[in-house]
Amino acid sequence: MPPKQQLSDDLTVDAEPERALFVEMLTRDIDLIPAIMDLLDNSIDGARAQINDHTPATDFTVALKVSADHFEIRDNCGGIELDVARQYAFRFGRPRNYKGTTRSVGQFGVGMKRALFKLGRVFSINSRAATTSFEMTVDVKEWMADTNPVWTFTMSKASRDYNSAKHGRGTTITVTQLHEAVREDLADGGFLSLLREQIRFRHQGALAEGITVMLNGEHLDHFSRELLSGPGFKPINRTFVVSSEHGDVAVRIIAGITRLERKDVGKDDGDAESFRSGTDAGWWIFCNDRLLLMRERTRLTGWGDSLPNYHPQYRQFRGYAYLNATSTAALPWNTTKTGVDEESRVWRQVQAQIKVAGAQVVAVLNRLKIEEQTSVNDDDRPTVNAAAAAALVPTDELELSESFAAPPPRKPQSKSAPRKPRVQKMQFEVPMNRFKVVSAQLGTSVVAEVGRRTFDYYYEREIED
Repeated sequence: MPPKQQLSDDLTVDAEPERALFVEMLTRDIDLIPAIMDLLDNSIDGARAQINDHTPATDFTVALKVSADHFEIRDNCGGIELDVARQYAFRFGRPRNYKGTTRSVGQFGVGMKRALFKLGRVFSINSRAATTSFEMTVDVKEWMADTNPVWTFTMSKASRDYNSAKHGRGTTITVTQLHEAVREDLADGGFLSLLREQIRFRHQGALAEGITVMLNGEHLDHFSRELLSGPGFKPINRTFVVSSEHGDVAVRIIAGITRLERKDVGKDDGDAESFRSGTDAGWWIFCNDRLLLMRERTRLTGWGDSLPNYHPQYRQFRGYAYLNATSTAALPWNTTKTGVDEESRVWRQVQAQIKVAGAQVVAVLNRLKIEEQTSVNDDDRPTVNAAAAAALVPTDELELSESFAAPPPRKPQSKSAPRKPRVQKMQFEVPMNRFKVVSAQLGTSVVAEVGRRTFDYYYEREIED
């Protein structure tokens, strides 16, 4: 038998990550707009943490300035406390003992760092909190070259004697030496239009509350969400709670119908080419007021599964699902907040209710189409009439309704054959010589025809006249 090999006293295996590889992998999983949204999320969270009876949402502003030269996001939303910055904010991953902000959007502790690495090679942070402040500049290339196994950043200034009453609170983040692809995007007008739309969509809750968001000096307004509601015609607006190991999730599902856009009135539903420009139809999914999915029309929300495949016939469909939780860990979103965790128990319960609501709205839309195509008079159009009498109502003003309220379909009336007029059979005798004279004059020798014509002759001249 060969001798047993002696093991070294040191059994440690080096598994340290390379900083460069970590940064490259971290930024590969996210596009530029979601990265910018992560920075905006932090500002919105900071503002919401300060809102109270004495400090309204309208007191807070987030301003983004973007160009091919640099990226900047500046806010007055409370700032980052010095100890939070030193111990938590810049760590890669959220420490278990960090509680964070109630009902925040940030969850995983990677968003800000990933966004900064995604944007460029140098970033600077200047933050002013209630009693502390700090400044920090990081050259990412130099940081990646550092071989120290302990990962740290170094502040250039810090103070525990900051006077926020005099100088204000807030955070300014500036990124320079932008990556080539980022410079190209931020210099492109089409990209900036898309960024503007995404901010308005994804943070419409914060904008509706009154928090100001500006992009290159432009004040961004929120999108209004309205559904048809009126007597006998009310959209679904129901709430329920889903329990999870991380806490309860409050859910509100709103689903209904909006009016056709003017450009779509009169178009043939069957002509798909007429609707290539798209529509806002579908499901809009929010987590803690942050839009997660927009215009969702796939099997994820039942389309093509429990519902028909989406078709322009359903372009008036609007569905909204709001999931809110004190602990963000209870919410079923991915790290980039661009999709749901389909394995989440919370999502599966919400998904089931979304499908039920969608089926009710689709049934009403189908009924509307049938009535418009087959009705003979107004009595045959109860659903169409109810929808026409309804008004667009903001979703936050809708009455609660467990199901879609609409008139029941009108029972089809049996179409019987038209009734034949009652007739009287006549039979009498006349002299043959007279019959021959009359029949010759009428040009027919058929007895029944001679009798009918002579009757008609008398009726037309003596009765109708």
